[in-house]
Amino acid sequence: MDKSILNKVCQQVYSRHPEVRNTQPAITEQEDGKFLVIFTGTAFGANGKPIPRTIRAVVDANGKVIKLSSSR
Repeated sequence: MDKSILNKVCQQVYSRHPEVRNTQPAITEQEDGKFLVIFTGTAFGANGKPIPRTIRAVVDANGKVIKLSSSR
């Protein structure tokens, strides 16, 4: 994946999920020229306890986010 495309994807994910901002994603190539980009970070609950967050983005070769999901 090209660095400029990765930066574009990262900005889209960071704007929707600021808890993973400034983290480097893990990238896995899938079939049909798609990429799975996984971000991990920590959010904080109302009581201050840390909550681990994982954001998964399926991206095409042009940098368009096809699917975005999050889990705790």
